[in-house]
Amino acid sequence: MNRVERLPSRYQPYLWVVGEGVETLPVDELVGQRYRVVAPCLWLDTQPDQRPETPDLLPEVALPYLKAHGLRLHVPGLYGVLERTLAKPILLLDNAPIHPQTGEIFPTLEAALFGAPPLRQANWLWQLWQLWENLADYGLARSLLVPHNLRVEGWRIRLLELRPDAPSPDRQALIPVVRSLLAPLHLSISQPLGKLLEEWAAGDRDIADLEGALNQILLSQAARVPTRLSLAGATAIGPTQPRNEDACWPEGHTLTSGPEGGLQVGIVCDGVGGHEGGEVASQLAVQSLKLQLQTLLAETEQEAQLLPPRVIAQQIEAIIRIVNDLINFQNDNQGRVGRQRMGTTLVMAVVIPQHVQTNEGWRRVNEVYLAHVGDSRAYWITPDYCHLLTVDDDIAGREVMAGRQTLALAQERSDAGALTQALGTRGSDHLVPHIQRLVLDETGILLLCSDGLSDHYRIEDAWANYIGLIIKDIVTLESAVASWIELANQKNGHDNTAVVLLQHKCLTPTETLPEEEQPRPDRFPPRGATLYGETTDSEEVVPAPVAAQPTRGLPLWVLAVTGIALLAAGVSWWLMTRPTPVPGPPPNPPTETTPSP
Repeated sequence: MNRVERLPSRYQPYLWVVGEGVETLPVDELVGQRYRVVAPCLWLDTQPDQRPETPDLLPEVALPYLKAHGLRLHVPGLYGVLERTLAKPILLLDNAPIHPQTGEIFPTLEAALFGAPPLRQANWLWQLWQLWENLADYGLARSLLVPHNLRVEGWRIRLLELRPDAPSPDRQALIPVVRSLLAPLHLSISQPLGKLLEEWAAGDRDIADLEGALNQILLSQAARVPTRLSLAGATAIGPTQPRNEDACWPEGHTLTSGPEGGLQVGIVCDGVGGHEGGEVASQLAVQSLKLQLQTLLAETEQEAQLLPPRVIAQQIEAIIRIVNDLINFQNDNQGRVGRQRMGTTLVMAVVIPQHVQTNEGWRRVNEVYLAHVGDSRAYWITPDYCHLLTVDDDIAGREVMAGRQTLALAQERSDAGALTQALGTRGSDHLVPHIQRLVLDETGILLLCSDGLSDHYRIEDAWANYIGLIIKDIVTLESAVASWIELANQKNGHDNTAVVLLQHKCLTPTETLPEEEQPRPDRFPPRGATLYGETTDSEEVVPAPVAAQPTRGLPLWVLAVTGIALLAAGVSWWLMTRPTPVPGPPPNPPTETTPSP
């Protein structure tokens, strides 16, 4: 079921209000016997349990908020519409950048840049650049050209309201906005970025070059912040289900990587369709994705240059389509039709480890690519907030994005939670995977789960009870997974549950290796088809081999002499310690064997 980023029930929703004359209404006035004016353009809904009033025919000005529903991570949504007799209607916007407890509007991007760490500054600039492309698809890119409209909450950029393009500007219109933000930036960002803008103005740089430069700046800043990633996951059949159609990776153990090691993948699949078909589809998807991603991650390690985010996203999408067609082929081969066709939802976090050349040497940086299909979800949780990162593929969401209904009305449909797409039910030509790139700049938990946990707002209501214990390492990651599953069984209990937690921890300099001891890992080919953390019967998991690069500035003859000395010492040690060979009995002559019939 597609639900908004819900607040705990003890909070009444604050709304951003758009309409002529709304900024002049006196504070504490009650509008429509329901909405209390808190500040100019800021109202409080005193009856949140009642569905907001909405006319049968929505005004044209309200449609952008419906069509951009898939961008709820950054943009507000349409809560309701108040019609007026002699004036244009008033739009009530939820999911606006307003603090849920105090009602204060989050700070502007320009103000927040002062004092923000360099990594977060670069992260905001990257989001701003990427949002242009996303909003331009809906004719809403002009929303980014108004400084007062750009707000930030923690790591993410949010918009107060949407402004349709008239006429549609090109991306060059964003350059003055970026230039106006140079002053509060850290020198490690403002100097290279300012130089690039000057080169662009002189005609020496293409607009596409700026995107690559921003990505390089972002990853260079991320490489300076040592982090540790840990993954744990599990599934549960639930108290009322005959079989478990959920699958996940990892399951039953924890994968951990330090500042310079480990390939990490988290997967949750919730199977649907046919007798035992959902169980088959979810397991097949997880196993197939593991094999495909192992190859992708190994190939990424071999790349000498940074891969652009667009290329990585395309490769992940191609892998998802291959897995989709594999399940689809199974359906066709078994003659499954209609509701008997098996499929599965998917939410997946792929950690792409790339290495960046900085002034301090080679550094590893972890990019997280989040992919989802269906209604399995991803949340980013810190002690300060819980952000829903995905939007469900269901009938309610489809109606909203088609501009036909508000979310509140669409959720009243009897088929509101029915999926509009899943892996394997149809050919890949009909599949639209959702993929986004995250560069995590703070300590927190990325939670992936099936709807057995997310139904009925369980995460939105309970996250604060769990996050502190995990962040402070009071409970292990496996124990936290078990606690979330127990909550799902007790409070929901109507479905299977799958939970995967990815803990991202920013380390202090004393928790990582000294800079001179952090070599760049060798590029190495994949070893078979096992994922990091998975073993065959005859091998143990060992860290990826690491070989130090020649230290820049050190004469080659020193390295050569040192190597020869080490080699001579090793040979001498072997000659002194090897055992004296003792003649043994001659081998038995070979015997003839008869092939088995």
